[in-house]
Amino acid sequence: MVIKKSFAIAILFALFSSLVIAQDADQTEPALSADEKSALIKEFSRSSQTDGLTLNFVLLNNKTVDVLFSGSGKYAMRARANAATTFYVQGMPDKRISFDSQFVVEQDGKTFKGEAINMKNLETGSVEKGTQIAGLIQLGEKIDVTQPFKIKGNNNAAAEFILSKEAIAILTN
Repeated sequence: MVIKKSFAIAILFALFSSLVIAQDADQTEPALSADEKSALIKEFSRSSQTDGLTLNFVLLNNKTVDVLFSGSGKYAMRARANAATTFYVQGMPDKRISFDSQFVVEQDGKTFKGEAINMKNLETGSVEKGTQIAGLIQLGEKIDVTQPFKIKGNNNAAAEFILSKEAIAILTN
């Protein structure tokens, strides 16, 4: 009798495990094509042009993180983006510049200070022509990204985000 119960429990466990694995497989999203990835990043990107430097800002969320990052670092980026409003920023000066890594986000009359997280030269100082700048700007909290906001830097960098209905729909899925 004990053997029958153990056998029944083992079968139930095996069935449950296969059901969970099947559900996980059903929840994985199909891979995006290169055009779909490009369109997705475009929905959540804005640029700022200053003298000698164009900076590109990408609002990070689960979808954009999947496109921009890979490997185990992707999950850390996703956690960071879910904890607070975070932007991936990159650029390359077309001349030697003095770069200031201080950024703020303005929304509805409020100012949110951004923390610069350096990946490549996203730090205050001189940056030579052709040198890549990359990193993260992370706010101390989440803001309502469905409402317009602006990123501003001390280098006269400014990028306004007004997300489209399509971008907002992506965030809610």
